[in-house]
Amino acid sequence: MNKHVSLLRKRYVDLRDTYLGSELKKVELLFYISVSIALGLIQYKLLNYENTYNIRAYISHIQSCIVILMAFRFGYVGLATAVVLVLAETIFIIEEYLVSFDKYLLLGLTLKFFTIFVTSFIAVLTNRQQIQKKRLERMAITDELTGAYNQRFFHMVLESELEKAKNNNGSVSLIMIDIDNFKMYNDIYGRDFGDNILRTTATILSEILDEGSYLCRYGGDEFAVITTNTRLDNLEDMANNLRREFERLKQKYYKHKLYEKVTLSIGLSEYPNMSRDKNELIYQADTALYHAKNLGKDKVHLYQDALMQIRKNISSDHQQLIGIFKGLLSTISAKDKYTHGHCERVAAYAVLIAEAMGLSAKEISTIQCAALLHDIGKIEMPRHILNKKEELTEEEIKYLRQHPIYSENILEPLADMDKLTDYVRHHHERYDGKGYPDGLKGKEISLGARILCVADSFDAMVSDRPYSKSMSKEDAFKELEKNAGTQFDPEIVEIFIKAMKSYAA
Repeated sequence: MNKHVSLLRKRYVDLRDTYLGSELKKVELLFYISVSIALGLIQYKLLNYENTYNIRAYISHIQSCIVILMAFRFGYVGLATAVVLVLAETIFIIEEYLVSFDKYLLLGLTLKFFTIFVTSFIAVLTNRQQIQKKRLERMAITDELTGAYNQRFFHMVLESELEKAKNNNGSVSLIMIDIDNFKMYNDIYGRDFGDNILRTTATILSEILDEGSYLCRYGGDEFAVITTNTRLDNLEDMANNLRREFERLKQKYYKHKLYEKVTLSIGLSEYPNMSRDKNELIYQADTALYHAKNLGKDKVHLYQDALMQIRKNISSDHQQLIGIFKGLLSTISAKDKYTHGHCERVAAYAVLIAEAMGLSAKEISTIQCAALLHDIGKIEMPRHILNKKEELTEEEIKYLRQHPIYSENILEPLADMDKLTDYVRHHHERYDGKGYPDGLKGKEISLGARILCVADSFDAMVSDRPYSKSMSKEDAFKELEKNAGTQFDPEIVEIFIKAMKSYAA
């Protein structure tokens, strides 16, 4: 019973929104009703006068045109209104006919029934036209495979909601969702298997999300959820609840045992407390998602602005410099989209290592700052070198290897921050002495630089870059272990892998 009531309510809302969605349409319908009632009253008054059949016939024809027009303009809503009006007039005609048995009244009665028939036919055609129009509109904004909104609609509604939030002091939250190991399912079990995962995941997420949220397929195996006016301190709880509910409901939707292993990684951010505009909001949520996947998958990660964290831990003399460095990082990001996100991820890995080693808060802060700014010298690099897909020439490699020195020069105003410029300059030194720019070896390389070397290399291995595809986290761990003692400090490699596995557990 509740299901039927819910369907009827939904049908009523659809009709209302379709035919009475604007104030102008409501006024138009009211005008037709008013005119029809006024003409009916005139006809009723004319009953008291003789020889008024012709006038009443003209009025009746006008009324028929109005109700037909109502059916054309308002479909079933217009039909329902028209039927009420026509039946009211029909009752008066029947009453008069029973008194006088006038043949003109019988003709008028026939006209009323014919009017209802024509009106019903037009209302059906109008409704079908509206359904077809809605279907075409829906196809234009939805993903054919999953039924979720498509990327075009995602950008359209995100811009709209951000504009509303800006004008009304509201907020917009963006949740990026990625299906873990989707490529593996697709490659091993086939595309149909992967498509079923996508469809079912979209169905489950739609069931979990509130009515005011928008579920969009952002691309590939990635979904995006736009929601408004969610408190920042509740956002992470909301995302965690979404992941838990997905875990619970997938038993209901997925019948195959393999499907039951499907998990989600989630990244999130918010406007205006965390981001300033649409591009920054998308970037932050996407970065948080990437971080959630690299920290073990089946995780929720709220974006953390590493530069803002650093700002809290440096002297007031350097506060303005952080804003300048943020601008430089944005400039690099425009040249090389990999670099900005890479720096933030390296900062997170470096902090993970430093905390696992029990370093002081001051030392951790310096390492975090160095990690975030270690590639800032790439602003001096030409775009064609940074984004080159082919193998670099010897001259280009030599030029690219100057970026740690450029980074050190740019960061010279922060030279009084203990060891920061040293860490940045030497993050490409190797444990066996074959690194650059100074060929330092073993413990000659500062601890912070050795930590950055491991964190930087790991992120490079698990990320897609212009010249290489990403490898799995497990393969990256094996590569680190293979090169421990030559490229990397073996102790730091061991600590990092243990910390990452512990975090993922």
